[in-house]
Amino acid sequence: MKATSVFIALLVLSFSACQDDEKVQTRFTGPEIAVGNGQAWTVVNTDRQGNPLSLSVEFGADALEGLPTGQHHPPSYVLRLPTEVALPPYDHVTLDWNEHGHDPSQVYDIPHFDFHFYFITEAERDRIGPDDSLAFNKPLAPEHLPAGYLETPGGVPRMGAHIIDLQSPEIRGDAPFTYTFIYGKYDAELIFLEPMITTDYLRTKPDMTAEVRQPQEWQQAGFYPTEYRISYDAATDRYAMTLQDFVSVP
Repeated sequence: MKATSVFIALLVLSFSACQDDEKVQTRFTGPEIAVGNGQAWTVVNTDRQGNPLSLSVEFGADALEGLPTGQHHPPSYVLRLPTEVALPPYDHVTLDWNEHGHDPSQVYDIPHFDFHFYFITEAERDRIGPDDSLAFNKPLAPEHLPAGYLETPGGVPRMGAHIIDLQSPEIRGDAPFTYTFIYGKYDAELIFLEPMITTDYLRTKPDMTAEVRQPQEWQQAGFYPTEYRISYDAATDRYAMTLQDFVSVP
């Protein structure tokens, strides 16, 4: 082999090795909790330098079976983040099972899961009360409201107020609700990100990725997703709801 060919071959091998190094991930998992007949847990993936690549809620397909029925208050499962890695601004996640959906009727009154990725602590969330109308309705500054989103009146105790996507098919009236991405606020502060997914859609075993539209400015430092992914892995019989493609805000 000529010297030039050897050099090119080595260069290609070196470049390929660098690409492989960039793809190497470390997977950190939170504690498992019982959901339905299965388990659910959080996952944080990082690159070789420890930079976060994604934050997921994973759960086995059996978690879709044996879910509680006939309960007045929908169950909310608290998921802890892995302790080995810091991922601001996230503190904890709740997985809320809505057997009959929720308001508004004819839109979200379909069985579905709400995934709340909270920026506040559980103690702060517990202090959000039913009579906090002023805090629920205090508007975000325009630069903190993502384009095409609408702040809805009122709020939910131990949760906050919701900011819906006016471009989603179910709000436009183009198609029934299958999945959507909304924001949450309290006292003019963004406090959670919330993908919502119907159980019927999950049972189609999807693999889809959608954009997360950003505000002009985030209110605190941290890592914010520009995409979310809903996926099913046949090899493990698991689902994942993933926030990914983070931007870092100093």
